Amino acid sequence: MIQGIISILIILLLAPMFAGLVNKLKAIFTGRIGAPTIQPYYDLKRLLRKETINADSSSFISAISPVINFVSVVIAAAMLPIGLARPVISFEGDIILFAYVLGLARFFQILAAMDIGSSFEGMGAARETTFAVFAEPIFFFTLGSIAFMSGLTSIYDIYHSIRLDNVTYIIFIIVCSTSAFILAVTECSRMPVDDPNTHLELTMIHEVMILDNSGIDLFLYQYSSYIKLFIYAILETSFFYPFGVKSYTVGIIIFVVVIAVLSITLAVVETITSRFKMKNIPQYLLFATAIGILNLLIYTFTK
Repeated sequence: MIQGIISILIILLLAPMFAGLVNKLKAIFTGRIGAPTIQPYYDLKRLLRKETINADSSSFISAISPVINFVSVVIAAAMLPIGLARPVISFEGDIILFAYVLGLARFFQILAAMDIGSSFEGMGAARETTFAVFAEPIFFFTLGSIAFMSGLTSIYDIYHSIRLDNVTYIIFIIVCSTSAFILAVTECSRMPVDDPNTHLELTMIHEVMILDNSGIDLFLYQYSSYIKLFIYAILETSFFYPFGVKSYTVGIIIFVVVIAVLSITLAVVETITSRFKMKNIPQYLLFATAIGILNLLIYTFTK
């Protein structure tokens, strides 16, 4: 239990730094110096000092949504398998809870955006809802394929059943890593699905939903987005079962290296690709779903 709590604290502490690392690499790849890696910490500190102002047209939904969003994401983080320690929340079937806890966070954020009564935020909420419909199957086809193969339904057990000395598993990992990466950029509103740096309301998805938030509410939304990005980074990294090696120290090194490679990959993708047209994003997400289905077909024919 203590090790599980330490794992949660590590996620909460390092999540802003991972987002800052991606932003720093993006700046370097575009020939700029960019903000320091720890800039997200300064941003969160600044938001804590700001006054929270709610729109006159908002209801209690706008007040409770940031808290529910943050708590839901933290609960999802408490289910992640980091190291050899079992997560604080771990049981058979927790893969379902994990998906829908994150879904709960999205649901209340969408409700809060619609609660304001702004046409722009309503537009962003509609887009977020549409893309969520395509993103959910990606998750279940990706992790579900390994769950089928291992016969397990707990995230901790699923990841700890992976053996990289098994050729079938290696194929699964390559396919799952691809679809999970697409899922990560979709759920975390990154390129080419969304542009986290844009300030043009007509092209926003995630950012437009929190335009009217300030102070502690905006702090919770921003912190939740950092944690969510790091959650998907850990899910991606855990495919390689870094702590399954003989040495715990070597496992940590592999974990750090894979996280670094993933941050570079995210930065490169966001640097060399432009945002897709809205009509093309569902096709992009369906491609990731098809990749997940491919895993199930591989399992079926290699069974």
